[in-house]
Amino acid sequence: MTDECTPQGDGHRSSRRRFIATAGLASTVGLSGCLFTGNGGQQGGANGGAANGSGDATTLTFWHQESVPHRVETFKRFLDRFNEQHENIEVRQEPQNWDEVFGKLSSALEAGNEPDFMFSLPAFTMTFQSQGDLVDVADIVESVDGERDLYDNTVTPFTYDGGTWGVPMWDMVFLDHFRTDTYGNIDTWPAENWEQWLESAAQATNAQEGRYGIVLPANKNLWTTENLYTLMIENDAYVYGPDGKIMFDTPETVETLDFYKRMFNRASPSEATSWGWAEWERSLLQGNAHSTIGFSSWIRSLQETDLADSFGAIQQPPVETGGQSRSVHYVNNIMVFNEEKKDAIRTWVQWMHNPENYGEWLANLEPTLYLPVTKAGENADSYWNHELISKYETMVRTQFKALPNASIYGFRDIHTENDLYIPSVGTLEGSHVLAEIVQQLIVNDRSPEAAASWGQQRLQEVLGVGKSEGL
Repeated sequence: MTDECTPQGDGHRSSRRRFIATAGLASTVGLSGCLFTGNGGQQGGANGGAANGSGDATTLTFWHQESVPHRVETFKRFLDRFNEQHENIEVRQEPQNWDEVFGKLSSALEAGNEPDFMFSLPAFTMTFQSQGDLVDVADIVESVDGERDLYDNTVTPFTYDGGTWGVPMWDMVFLDHFRTDTYGNIDTWPAENWEQWLESAAQATNAQEGRYGIVLPANKNLWTTENLYTLMIENDAYVYGPDGKIMFDTPETVETLDFYKRMFNRASPSEATSWGWAEWERSLLQGNAHSTIGFSSWIRSLQETDLADSFGAIQQPPVETGGQSRSVHYVNNIMVFNEEKKDAIRTWVQWMHNPENYGEWLANLEPTLYLPVTKAGENADSYWNHELISKYETMVRTQFKALPNASIYGFRDIHTENDLYIPSVGTLEGSHVLAEIVQQLIVNDRSPEAAASWGQQRLQEVLGVGKSEGL
């Protein structure tokens, strides 16, 4: 594997760890593209893989939550191509949506009518692995790695409990996206540290004109969780200590909360206390928010506005000048349910990861947002030749630069180094308890010190985990 994308600069291949988690359904809503619409398809089946007419062909049915029309059509185009080239395998998609898929999958598993494989995310995958529903895909991952050179930290979130439970398919990472026409006139931009970042956002703000230097959330949702945690990563603040227990109430956390509150009060719309993904995207597309830390899921819609040429992107400014920029990322994977069809699934995965197919697929599925997880994919002309990716090449390459230092809760340096087993990570994400802490900070106007103390107790209560000895 390539170690260029290993969290915190850890250059060795990740060791296996025991990690059984329970994740809330809400943990997945909004991550794989951030906004979802569309109808779920009929349930496929591990027991429904009938031949497609030849008597020998294997039918593979898979679910994905990319239910917006252009993504469904992109999947169809590549499935048609694959099926034409493989007379003994027929692959069929059944689009779902995140709001309903947890219940549908649970019911399908109980009835023995689950799909053969399914696109997923780390916490969602952990939930079904912990129930004994998944097939170990270490051999498939190893074959993709051997042929295409997987980045280490795309495999890390799926390697635990003696196996590998997800095949990485694409990655997503946070950047600081900003209006060039506004921030280009600010002397302290691009910011070299958090104080310059705050001053730049404040200068870009004119509330009377409906212009805000940044949009920061303070609602109880995943968007808020992500915005706080990406700053915690950058400032060496943790939820879990080196012993796997709660280590939230630290000076680094207080500093992070202080910065979040000052940035919100000086540069973010006050209405963001009740906003979700839709309002976030609308504020960017309508020109009210002049920067955001987040994914690039809105870039495609931006082309329908007059602002298509008005945004740039940098890695999140570090806490101190000369420091390391770091952020949160989310790897999208497939999880496998059908052991008997594993060879056919491997064939499909290897075909999809062929650079000629892989680059074109991701580029069209959601241009600029979905990033290749292999070195071969990153270098594929079929990816970079897409019109939008070519147009925003600087931004996309900045995303790749950010990935080596991107991580996610439960798989950061002090956790992987100590081979920790942290079963509450799914609950952390699904409960939105970090977003609750932001609400205490912003809505209830607690001081950063009081919010950190409240958060320590609340995390222990919600996650059922004690206080770290590191405090």
